[in-house]
Amino acid sequence: MLPRIPVIIIAIISFALWSLWKTRRRLHERIRSTWGKAIKRERDMEAISDFFRSRDDTSGALDDRTWNDLLLDDLFKHLDRTESTVGRQLLYHRLRSAPYRLDEFEALIQIATADAHKRERAQAALSRLNDPSGYYLHTLTNPSEFVRERWHFVYPVWTAAIVFALLAVPLLPSLLLIIVIAFAINFVVRFATADRISRQVMWFRQVGPLLSAARGATAFDTSEARSIIGHLKSDLSALSRLGRIARWVSRDPATTDPITLSIIEYLNILFLMDVNALYFAAGELRSKSDHLRRVIEAVGEIDAAIAVASFRTGAREWTRPRFREAHDSVTFMDLRHPLIENAVPNSLALAPPHGLLVTGSNMSGKSTFLRTVGVNVVLAQTITTCLAVRYEAPIYRVRSCIGRADDLLAGKSYYLVEVESVLDLVRASASSAPHLFIFDEIFRGTNAIERIAAAEAVLGALIGNGKLHVVLAATHDNELVDLLSQTFAVCHFEDMLMDERLTFTYHLTPGPALSRNAIALLRLNGAPESVIRQALARAAELDGHRRNAVSSREL
Repeated sequence: MLPRIPVIIIAIISFALWSLWKTRRRLHERIRSTWGKAIKRERDMEAISDFFRSRDDTSGALDDRTWNDLLLDDLFKHLDRTESTVGRQLLYHRLRSAPYRLDEFEALIQIATADAHKRERAQAALSRLNDPSGYYLHTLTNPSEFVRERWHFVYPVWTAAIVFALLAVPLLPSLLLIIVIAFAINFVVRFATADRISRQVMWFRQVGPLLSAARGATAFDTSEARSIIGHLKSDLSALSRLGRIARWVSRDPATTDPITLSIIEYLNILFLMDVNALYFAAGELRSKSDHLRRVIEAVGEIDAAIAVASFRTGAREWTRPRFREAHDSVTFMDLRHPLIENAVPNSLALAPPHGLLVTGSNMSGKSTFLRTVGVNVVLAQTITTCLAVRYEAPIYRVRSCIGRADDLLAGKSYYLVEVESVLDLVRASASSAPHLFIFDEIFRGTNAIERIAAAEAVLGALIGNGKLHVVLAATHDNELVDLLSQTFAVCHFEDMLMDERLTFTYHLTPGPALSRNAIALLRLNGAPESVIRQALARAAELDGHRRNAVSSREL
C-alpha cells in the first residue's frame, strides 16, 4: 500500500503540470488569434470609467457631452483589445484626458509592434488581472480607505492563539472543545464584519495579480518610455511585503479547482485570514500608496499601448499625427471614421480664421463627417493614431454640441438644454488654448429667423478677435451661409435622384449645397401630387426672396 503513495503523488503533480501547460497554451493561442481584431466582450462602462472619474485633475479632459456626442463609448469598445481591468481603465482615461506623454506612449506601442515574443509574454501576465474587482484597485491608493484601529491587534493575537492551541491538542486533548468554540466565534466575527471587509478584500485580492502582471511587463521598461514606467522595478521592490500579505487572501478561480477554493474559503473564515491580511496591509497601503498607484498606472498604460498596437495592425490605413503651432493651418487628408466599414475618405484644409460650414441634404453625411473629424482629433492627441493619410494640426481641446435631448428630470426643453451647452462653449472660447468646436444644426429647436440670427452671432464670436479656434458647423440654412461667407469656408455633400431613388456620394465638395431632398423624399414616400406641387412652388418663391435679400445687402 505504502509504495503506491509516491506513485499517486507523482500522478497528481504530473496532471497539475499538464493542466497548467494546457491552460497556458490555450491562452497563447487565443492571444495570437485575436491580434489585430476587435474583441467582443461585456464591458461595465461605469466601472471602467471609475478610475478617470476618481482623478482630482481633469482639466482639459473631454466633457460628458462631447464624449457622448462623438459616440466615444462605441469607439472605446472597438479599441479595447486589453487583457486587464486596469488596462481598460487607463485606455479610457487616456482617451478622455488632455494630451500627455505622447512620445513615451508611442514608444510602448512600438515595442508591442516590433517584438511579438515580448508582447505575448506581457499579455499572458496581464490576463491574470481580469477580475471585475480589479476595477477598484485604485481605491487602495487612498490612504484613508483603510483605517487600522489600535484594538485591531486582537485579530492576529486571537488567530495565533488558535494555531498554538491546535498544535497543542495532541498533548492536551481538552483544548479541542475550546478550539471548536473559538471557530464558532470566528464565524460570528467574520459575518459581523462582512459588509466592511468583503469589499476591501475583493479589491485587495487583486494586488497579487497586479504585481504579477507588472513583473511580466518589466520588459517594456525602456529609456524612451521612462516617464511612464521608469519606476516600475523600484516600485515592485518597495511593494514586496504588500505582495506577500496579498498572497494570504489571493484566490484565482481561473487556476484553482472548486474543491481547493472551498477549502481555502473555510480556512479563511476559521482563521480570519482576510481580517488579518487587511490588518497587516493597512499600514503598508498608507505608506506605499504612491508606489501602488504608479504600478497600477504603468501596468495599465502598457496594456493600453498593446491594445493600440493591435488596433493599428488591423486598421486598413492609419498615420501618426504631426502637431503644428497653435496659429498654423489644419490639413486632414483622407480622414475616415474607425467604426464605419468601407468609409468614404474626406479631406479638409483650413487656414486662420478657422471656420467651416458643412451643408447638404438629409442623410448626406454631414453629422458623420463632423464626428469623423472630432474622433480623429481625439485619437491623434491621445493614442497618436489617426485613420487618415495625413494629419497636420495644432493640439485642440475638443468641444461639441451635436446630440439632441430634452432634460425631462429638470423640466428643460431641447432648446434650453442646447442654449446652455452653446453658452458653455462660448465661455470656453475665451481661453487662449485652441479649441475645436463642433456644431450640428445649431439652435434647431426654435424658429428660423431667431435660429439664423443667433447662430450667426455665436459662430462669428467663436472665431472673431484673433482667436485660434476651429469651428465646424453643419447647417441646412442657406441664409446662414450667406451671412458668414466672409469668415467661414463652405462645403457640401451631394445627393442625386436616380431611378426614383436618392443616392449619396458621401464626398465633401467645395461650395454650398444646391440640391434639396426633403420634397423629393415626400414624393418617394407617396405624398399626393398636389402637396408636392405646392411645396415646390413655395420653395421657389422663398428662394427668390432670399436671392433678392442677398442682392440688397451686397448693394
